[in-house]
Amino acid sequence: MFSRRPRRPATAALAMACALACAVAGSPALAQPRSIDDSPTVSAPDPLSAVRAAPPEERTPERYLPSPSPDPWYHSPPAVDPGTAPGTILATRSVAIPPYNVRNFGRGWQVLVQSTDSHDRPQQIVSTIIEPATPWPGPGPRPLVSFNVTIDSLGLDCMPSYVLPHKFNFELPPFLQILADRGYGLVLTDFQGPRAAYGAGRANGRAVLDGIRAARAFTPAGDPAPLFGESRVVQVGYSGGGIATGWAAQLQPVYAPELTGVLAGSSVGGVPADYSELFDTMDGTLASGLYRAAVLGLAREYPQLYSLLNDTGDVVAHQLRDACAPINTVGGLAPFPLSVLTDADPRTDPTVQEVMARNRLGRADPAHGADPREVPSGPVQVWHADAVVPMGPGPGSSRGPGDTFVPEWTAHRLVHEWCAAGADVEYTPVAGEHVTAAYTAVGPALDWVDARARGVPFTTGCR
Repeated sequence: MFSRRPRRPATAALAMACALACAVAGSPALAQPRSIDDSPTVSAPDPLSAVRAAPPEERTPERYLPSPSPDPWYHSPPAVDPGTAPGTILATRSVAIPPYNVRNFGRGWQVLVQSTDSHDRPQQIVSTIIEPATPWPGPGPRPLVSFNVTIDSLGLDCMPSYVLPHKFNFELPPFLQILADRGYGLVLTDFQGPRAAYGAGRANGRAVLDGIRAARAFTPAGDPAPLFGESRVVQVGYSGGGIATGWAAQLQPVYAPELTGVLAGSSVGGVPADYSELFDTMDGTLASGLYRAAVLGLAREYPQLYSLLNDTGDVVAHQLRDACAPINTVGGLAPFPLSVLTDADPRTDPTVQEVMARNRLGRADPAHGADPREVPSGPVQVWHADAVVPMGPGPGSSRGPGDTFVPEWTAHRLVHEWCAAGADVEYTPVAGEHVTAAYTAVGPALDWVDARARGVPFTTGCR
């Protein structure tokens, strides 16, 4: 059925894959010496086991899922009636976030929430709700901002619910701190879900919407009413967080229709809207570590992709199963393409094409399972590193580089498709390339969020 190439002998790329797998797995154990009387001893561990492919019968989807989380909500969630409505709060707990992650932290909670995956199957997600110490100056109730973190990870201890209380947050651009300083209520959802399905847009977007539902319904112990029950809601996210933000905006009219008019805006930054368009700019480049991780994350929702892995692919998928964003980013230093992991051609294989088409953001395509009503109902800002923005001030400044990983024309196309479908969208070009745009866009993106949160009329979109 699939277009496949004959197996190749070992190559430099294969060597890099093995080296990467070794680096992630750690140093192999040393063999134990025999006793002095030459009595039998336990066999020494295989020093090459980390880079040796599993036999075919062991290559089940479970082999490539993340290791159990230290969080009991992930490794032993409560039994739930499958008919429980998405967005239902299943459990709550208080949480404290240290000042190096949120310096003006006030009160915080985490909620276990019912959601659904890409295939309408129930799953549980975790959301972190923050009421900052900064008072809201008005007008109206304190707004709620869903800050969709650039998780970009494959491991469960990389999720925001675990990182914020326990680790230094490597989400370096100061979005979270500025949002807290401005007094917004915040919800940060582990939108990749219990399988850490990085890049699985439909599941990611549903999780964001269910996190918003839960945050709006949540009443802290001792409080008389839900904390954000009357709040305007705005969402913002960049890159991997932009995937979740864009899909939440697109799915909202169908998946969470009660949020129409409540979700006052969606600020979508640097979003890879169509993975199939990124082979030339990410696959086999310095961005290949993130691209590779996104494809492996997609496979967790679409396990038919695992059948395409060759021996090298089996090793890499297994050894990267817990990799957080820094490892996936640095993985681009070994820029081997996806073709090293499979004997199929990932550009033309029908299985790969079908999965990517189902996770293509923009025009809803019923041929790939989309509902034609999947069109953002509230205002949308799409911001992207764009070469039209000069490198410096003044008329003599040279053109900027633009986004070399996720080309700006893909963002223009997303805006055009949403506008043509009836959404109200504004395009905001920002300086730099994919990494630096996360910093140069802080001002225009958060000012846009602030305007929507305060109820300022949106008059600059395509509608």
